[in-house]
Amino acid sequence: MNILAIDTSTEACSAALLRDDGAVFGEYAVAPRQHTTLLPAMMDNVLQASGLDKRAITHCAFANGPGAFTGIRIAAAQAQGIGIALDIPLLPVSTLAVLAQTGFDRLDCDRILAALDARMGEIYWAIYRRDENGHARLVGAERLSAAAEVEIAAAVECGVGHGWIDELRGAVGFEVDAGLLPDARALLKLAESSARLGLGVDAGAAAINYLRNRVAEKAKP
Repeated sequence: MNILAIDTSTEACSAALLRDDGAVFGEYAVAPRQHTTLLPAMMDNVLQASGLDKRAITHCAFANGPGAFTGIRIAAAQAQGIGIALDIPLLPVSTLAVLAQTGFDRLDCDRILAALDARMGEIYWAIYRRDENGHARLVGAERLSAAAEVEIAAAVECGVGHGWIDELRGAVGFEVDAGLLPDARALLKLAESSARLGLGVDAGAAAINYLRNRVAEKAKP
């Protein structure tokens, strides 16, 4: 499998490619409002670095939210275009799961509370555990709530994401990296697992995980 992964659901923009031999190529930048310009160049760069022709890509993964709605749609539309052009399956993955995986790859803990600022005084959040393969697995459900309603379970060992506002950080005694944002290289790990299980979807069935509406909305190019 040769999997291309993209994420534009926060201020960070990233693209990564997993080549069939296990080599990973990635680019990442925190660049608000520049995703439309940066993403195509990043995809070209990781493809060039891998030495693959774009027709060798077998799957395209994207972080499908929750997060910045415009940013999510940029990645969703780009992924759909790739899926249609190359006739390959898409692998939508929760942005909170990607954030948690990014945390697991960088921090020494087995339970993470991933949180993103949802604006309007609310936070997107969820708890993830590290499984036997080192992958982020959801515990319970992803939530959208006010900061005062975030439930920090006793088993949580660290926190990641800019949803960790001062009000939350002051209430815990474990490590919190509020500056950490999702990275497409972490997305690749979750996407590869899904691809091996045959969980890819047709480009027309790709959905946005937009918690504010409590529904999955189909992405439109």
